[in-house]
Amino acid sequence: MIKINPREIVCRILTEVESEGQFGNIALKKELKANGAMKAQDRAFVTEAVNGTLRNIIYIDYCINSFSTVKTEKMKPWVLAVMRCAVYQLIFMSVPQSAAIDEAVKLIKGRNLDGLAGFVNAVLRKISDNIDNIVLPEESKNPAEYISIKFSHPLWLVKMWISAYGEDFTKKLCMADTLAAPVNISTNTLKCTADELKKALETEGMSVRKGNFLSDTLIISKTGDISKSRAFAEGMFHVQDESSALAVNILAPKSGENILDVCAAPGGKSVLAAEIMKNKGKITARDIFDHRLMLIDDTARRLGIDIIKTENKDASVFDEKDEFAFDRVIADVPCSGLGLMRKKADIRLRKNGNDIDLLLVLQKKILEVSSKYVKKGGIFVFCTCTICKKENIGNLKWILENLPFEQCELSLAQGAEPIDGYKCAVQLFPSVHNTDGFFIAKLRRKEI
Repeated sequence: MIKINPREIVCRILTEVESEGQFGNIALKKELKANGAMKAQDRAFVTEAVNGTLRNIIYIDYCINSFSTVKTEKMKPWVLAVMRCAVYQLIFMSVPQSAAIDEAVKLIKGRNLDGLAGFVNAVLRKISDNIDNIVLPEESKNPAEYISIKFSHPLWLVKMWISAYGEDFTKKLCMADTLAAPVNISTNTLKCTADELKKALETEGMSVRKGNFLSDTLIISKTGDISKSRAFAEGMFHVQDESSALAVNILAPKSGENILDVCAAPGGKSVLAAEIMKNKGKITARDIFDHRLMLIDDTARRLGIDIIKTENKDASVFDEKDEFAFDRVIADVPCSGLGLMRKKADIRLRKNGNDIDLLLVLQKKILEVSSKYVKKGGIFVFCTCTICKKENIGNLKWILENLPFEQCELSLAQGAEPIDGYKCAVQLFPSVHNTDGFFIAKLRRKEI
């Protein structure tokens, strides 16, 4: 019988993310599938260790560099992955020193790196002995550097957020990003009520509570692999963060209308719109990748939805035949993703701030093109999963100044108030709303 070492799998994933540019969630899913014989306890360990290490990676590297003569940027990829995994266990998982360190040394020797085993052992023991004595930059003198290291966010991002929101708010925001995001689902109201779904999930052993904003959103824990749930197989729900569901509710599609979702994949907004419309009308869901469109089709079939038509089409390229063709259009434009760091922790490793200006060019092109598809008097919602004023308020201001749209006033609860004086827009924060960091703006095309 083949023995699967969960720590080795963790380190393999971390190496793929660091050295091969693989996305953490994709690498994790691939390895869990390839090692399906793992015990549930070991699968949970792998998931926690991978996501937790990536969420705290800047702090972990700071700890390593504080006690190692060889700095992290000079280490062999496998050695660095093993040490990061071990430090996360020592600091954040309360794994006994002997287990975390001895297993790390075995992983080093297992790759024929015996000459480095003593070095790894010594550094990890120093860290373990000094966990309560890690010296960080003084917060009062250098708050940005302190927040960056303590809560593992790139320094450029911390400085940007401090400039926009202040030190205290930024600290709380970064702190929230170090915590695992809860699983949110949207009730398929074509098949059941939220109360019926809640009861069904609780029968399967899950803990369930209602969403913060929407009565049909449920927040669940003790889930395991939710795709193996009976309620999932019966099409009673789809996974969707409440922030994304809120964007569809703000769009407010009506039965019989013609709706366009220009950047639709993975399809949560399209299927929720169909459910709100009682599966009556027409929804066109577009993306530029066929495999992602197939995912939308599969989800719609599972949910019993037949009004969604998927199309492979570039949202930045104007299609003249669609001008003024849709009652409502929603554009969840490609963005920096800075509101998703609880779920996609490796964003910390991928973004440097320079790519935002390039994204702005694409965003404006998509907004300009997709806005032309809205009927006169129709509704246009644009949203992002980021916390960046240039991508959000900056684009909203640009639309109002350059395109024939006016603001639609939002009425939201639970502290989700219109932002920066714009009555049509809201910015959600993990630290305030316990959702993804998400921006939503609702506009109406002028009749002229």
